[in-house]
Amino acid sequence: MTSKQKRQLVYSVIAIAGVGIIAGSFIYPVLSNQFNILALVLTLGVLLRYACDTNRIANETASQTELHTMPIMALYIRNRDDGKRDEWAIQRLGKYAITRQENQIIGPSPFYIALRNMGKGPAFNTIIESENFVAEIYDTHFYGPDGDEHAVKIIRKPANKIRSLTEMNGEMFTVKCESVVGKKYQYRYKVVNVEERAVEFLK
Repeated sequence: MTSKQKRQLVYSVIAIAGVGIIAGSFIYPVLSNQFNILALVLTLGVLLRYACDTNRIANETASQTELHTMPIMALYIRNRDDGKRDEWAIQRLGKYAITRQENQIIGPSPFYIALRNMGKGPAFNTIIESENFVAEIYDTHFYGPDGDEHAVKIIRKPANKIRSLTEMNGEMFTVKCESVVGKKYQYRYKVVNVEERAVEFLK
């Protein structure tokens, strides 16, 4: 028996009991006061049950609405030289690349940080924070729903280039954003290994 059928059964029983009480008050006038009190108690019980059901339905509706409006931000480490991009795209992503030092020269590596909205709702005012690193360049602070992805340029605080890809290994990053109704969300990730593009979702 479903919850809806159970509620209908309860209401039916209460309705039958109410009819019986009203009939009893006419058949046994001497007990009318007791019948009236019992009827009042049953009426209050029905009203309370109705209020609880209404509140539960409202909460379920709100939860469903949130699921369809909330952004879910994911953090990825991408390889701009993965063979799927043309030369223009590779050059464009170069300004977001995590830097590294080779032969005394600090230059872009193939890797960069990307944020992707996996939710059904858009993400506004999106930022990324960590204890030792800071976002220097954002492609955008707005992310559309269903997989919109953009690159972020990460440097070491306060404004230093990263000299080794291992510097970021083990770092915790928090991605913060707002939904279309202004509700704030945040998602926390740990960069396990940049070269292996391994990222762990924490909460």
